[in-house]
Amino acid sequence: MPPAKNHAGVVAKRQDVLAALETGMRKPELVDHLSLSRSTVDRAIDELQEASLVERDGSHYVTTYAGRESLAAYEGYLDRLDALAEAQPVLSALPPDVDVDPAALEGAQVVQSTPAAPEGPIEVNVDPVQRAETLRTTSPVVAPRYLEAVDNLIESGTDIELVYTEAAFEALSTTYESALKRVEAAADVHGFVTDRPIPYIVWTAEVPDGTISGLIVHDDTGLVGLINNDTEAMNEWARTEYERYRADAEQVYWSNIPVDMYRSPLSQ
Repeated sequence: MPPAKNHAGVVAKRQDVLAALETGMRKPELVDHLSLSRSTVDRAIDELQEASLVERDGSHYVTTYAGRESLAAYEGYLDRLDALAEAQPVLSALPPDVDVDPAALEGAQVVQSTPAAPEGPIEVNVDPVQRAETLRTTSPVVAPRYLEAVDNLIESGTDIELVYTEAAFEALSTTYESALKRVEAAADVHGFVTDRPIPYIVWTAEVPDGTISGLIVHDDTGLVGLINNDTEAMNEWARTEYERYRADAEQVYWSNIPVDMYRSPLSQ
C-alpha cells in the first residue's frame, strides 16, 4: 500500500471510479457508466488496486473495505469543507482563537444579515425558540427582539437559563428596566453573570420533536448572522460551550439587585 499522502491522492483523483465500483463492475461497464476511455479506466483500476482500494472478483472489480472507508472519509472531508465555506461569512466576524467544531457545521442552516433585512436572522429563530420547553443561552448582547422572545417564553412557562456578560447585564439593568422586572418575577428564569468575554450567543433548546442549537454572531456594527443545526454534533458542541461559560458564572439573585440599577437613563 502506498504512503498515506499518496493514498489520499489516489482517492481524490479516482473518486468517481471508486464510487462506481462499490457495487462491482466489469471494465466495459465502467467505461459506459462514467463515459471514460478504456485506457483511463485501465489506469484508474491499476492505481486503485496498487493502493489496495479495489480488488478483482472474476471479471468484475469491486471496492475493498479500505476502499469503501477511504471513499466515505474523503466525501466527509469534502462535505466539511463545503460546510466551512458556507459558514465562513458568519464565522469570519469571530475572534481568531474561537473554536467552533467543524462537525457542528455540516448540514447547518446559515443565515446572514443583509442591509435590506438586518434582523432577518433573528426572525429565522422565532419558530424553534418559541417552541422551546427549555432554553439555555449565553447573552453577550441585549436587544429588544431578544427580550421579546424571552418574554414570550416566560408566558409559556419555559425553563430558561441565561448567562450574561457583565456589560450585557448592566445594559439590561439600566436600559431595559421593565424587561428586567419581568425576568425577576418569572419563577422559571435563572440568570448568571460571568466576567469572561463571550464572543457569540450560543444556545440550545429542547423542543417537542428534539433538540436544536446554534450560535448568533454580532460585531461592532450589529448582527452578522446565525448558524443553526439539530445534529448531535451541534447540540453537543452548544451544550459544552454553554456549560463552559455557566460553570464559573455567578448566579443572579434578583432580589439582591440594587434599586438604582432599575433606573432607566431615559427616566432620569
